[in-house]
Amino acid sequence: MVATLSQIVRLAPDGSRLDIALPSEAGSLAWHGHTRLGGPSLVRNFSFAQAGQHRVIPSKIFPGGRTEVFRQNGYDLVLYEAADRSQSCLVWAGPHNEVTTWFGGAAPRRAVLNHTVSAVSFTDSPEGARLVPAVPAMSLQQFGTVVIGRSDDLIVMIKDARAAREELPEHRGAVQGDTEMWKEKLELDGEQAAQLAGTPYEWRYIYANPTSIAEIIFPMSPDAARARVASDDARVDSVLSGLRVTWAA
Repeated sequence: MVATLSQIVRLAPDGSRLDIALPSEAGSLAWHGHTRLGGPSLVRNFSFAQAGQHRVIPSKIFPGGRTEVFRQNGYDLVLYEAADRSQSCLVWAGPHNEVTTWFGGAAPRRAVLNHTVSAVSFTDSPEGARLVPAVPAMSLQQFGTVVIGRSDDLIVMIKDARAAREELPEHRGAVQGDTEMWKEKLELDGEQAAQLAGTPYEWRYIYANPTSIAEIIFPMSPDAARARVASDDARVDSVLSGLRVTWAA
């Protein structure tokens, strides 16, 4: 039987295009990401998620805290600060996706916030958000970019092969066409390690081709492991054999 593949196009945080093929057994994934900008005038981490996740911050993370909204062309800037001013964050909230950067303390002065906002360019689309240096002359470098597809029982983390090649294992992996493959034991504890021993769920799988590196994990709780059936393992095989990613800068 030939697996039915879903063809997905996502934009990475640095604006790169990802063409992703996943078998239908992978199910629906929520898309996240991460990137980092660093230079003489700015060093910040930025987390990406699909639109709406920041709305839990006032109730779940900073209950009783302060919220300010600044309307922009095509998106909002939302500033959150904890009631005790111990932590704060700034969100670029677009119609499809959002980007968050966290501050380890009270919300920065307005001049600092303005500098942070003016240093980057944010654009949003259904395929993903893009956040890159706004002015090349500021000498900001972008690195650590990753795209993450996540559900309760599947995590796919994708990086640009040119930027992340040194993260691969030193030993040669199994070769299939233009793809090299490895698997490494997950760091599992206690009952979970015992329940998952000898199953596909105790491993992380790493796939590298000329343009992309993908890491695949199938999270499974001990309770789910006890109820595992043959179709669960067949799903793992289908996802691993069907995943294809092309990363185009």
